[in-house]
Amino acid sequence: VSNIQDDQSIANGPSIFNAGPYAKVCWTRQRNMTMDHQLMENFARMTFGEVRFTRIPEFRVPGHFSKEENARVAGDPLDHDMVVLFGNDNNHWYAIVLDNRIGQKKAIYYDSGSYSARLMRERCNFHLDFINKYRTVYLRDTLNVALQQHQDISSTTHRYVDGESARQKNGFDCGVFALANVEGYIR
Repeated sequence: VSNIQDDQSIANGPSIFNAGPYAKVCWTRQRNMTMDHQLMENFARMTFGEVRFTRIPEFRVPGHFSKEENARVAGDPLDHDMVVLFGNDNNHWYAIVLDNRIGQKKAIYYDSGSYSARLMRERCNFHLDFINKYRTVYLRDTLNVALQQHQDISSTTHRYVDGESARQKNGFDCGVFALANVEGYIR
């Protein structure tokens, strides 16, 4: 996804917030945990704990930054045109793209396996709730980042859309399908 971000930046395409796969991973490892401060700390550590890779020399920043500084630089997910999220349930990858552009406002769900509309809504609800908590619990309350948009996102603000992913023919290509679907939507 970093390569897609770079390509879109060069082409003056949409700005992309890469939330990565860690929202669902952090939560499933600690199923009894509510979406609280510790969960957000784990997500931030796993998502922003390393310097972001970029192929574009002028975007590289020398030095090492903390996960907090990297999270501040990435900013509020809702200030970006799109938010890319990946999830993994029972060893199966899926993707969700939140399109925040004016007139677009939707959550597009991609799953190359067999799933129901109910499962699609549940997964979208989880990820939208996660973004809401990340914005308030971590960015606003922990890092003191001023949020420009104060409204939470939900199925009311972002309608859920089935991205109609092609179906995989085996039990191991789901991650490739998730990435390809995201790239296809963004480009």
